[in-house]
Amino acid sequence: MVYTASHRATYQKEWQYSFPDHTSSRWFIALREPPELSWSRDVECTAELLTSEGWKPFERRQDGSPENRAMLIIDHSHNDAKLKNGFTIRTSFTATIYHQELRKGKGIKPIVIGDAKTATFLRETETFDFSDPLVKKWMDQNSMWKTDRETELDFVIRVYRHLRRTIPYNTADGGRWICSQILKTGFGECCRHAVVGTSILRANGIPARTVCGVWAIDANSKGGHCWGEFYLKNVGWIPYDTTLDSQNKTADQYFGSKKGEILAGMVDFDWEIDAGSLGKHTVFAIDYTPAFWSEGKGDLTGPSPVMREAIQPATTKGRRTKR
Repeated sequence: MVYTASHRATYQKEWQYSFPDHTSSRWFIALREPPELSWSRDVECTAELLTSEGWKPFERRQDGSPENRAMLIIDHSHNDAKLKNGFTIRTSFTATIYHQELRKGKGIKPIVIGDAKTATFLRETETFDFSDPLVKKWMDQNSMWKTDRETELDFVIRVYRHLRRTIPYNTADGGRWICSQILKTGFGECCRHAVVGTSILRANGIPARTVCGVWAIDANSKGGHCWGEFYLKNVGWIPYDTTLDSQNKTADQYFGSKKGEILAGMVDFDWEIDAGSLGKHTVFAIDYTPAFWSEGKGDLTGPSPVMREAIQPATTKGRRTKR
């Protein structure tokens, strides 16, 4: 893999949650801390809770899953009128983004992840439920098993092409974001595509992961995107994106290459969060929105949060590295 610096960008976001039917005396809030990846480097990240005394910083912690992912949490007991019926938090993270390209050649230093990490990216989770009978049946019917005649690279290319052709891109609500449900529904947007791809590859013994991030092209960039990556020995993590230019069913340019347009936000799902006396929880994701729990009285439902987000890109002179 060859990495060429694109630019350095800062993503800032503020959430305002309001729960008129709830009175809180304690908030536990968790956000993901963006990971350091080969194509999203030199990450700087902060998160803060607004109190009557000003902004209070979050602390760094790791979730309890085998992925051992970094997150930012705040466990705040209070008697604060500003936090009685809701909360406001803000976060900012900066990283240098790199273009990615898979190239043939000698002298490229591979990324080595080791046996423990390899096992992590092969495991079945609630989201990647590839042992489910429905998933196995779908894989049988669609020949999604690696043959003895295929290399791992050839097989993943075949999976990539099959998903582009056969799973329509659709942002409609398809139920839970787990592989068996997605295949039952038969359609999905970028995240659901990536979940299916990761599940297929793991079922075939190929280390794979789903990556989510936020567009960071210019000051008007909004929203997020997900895609898949797989680990190839002596090469490293290779991206494949089955939903970019989704109308072009035969587009191969999104396999093995990716433009430096996205800040990495999260790797994989099923976060395990220990909120102390508020319990241990498994949540699908803490990428685009926080996970939170409260000690208090009343109902924790209410209107959708008010969110403000902004990208502040800064040009970085391009430089190429190989891994």
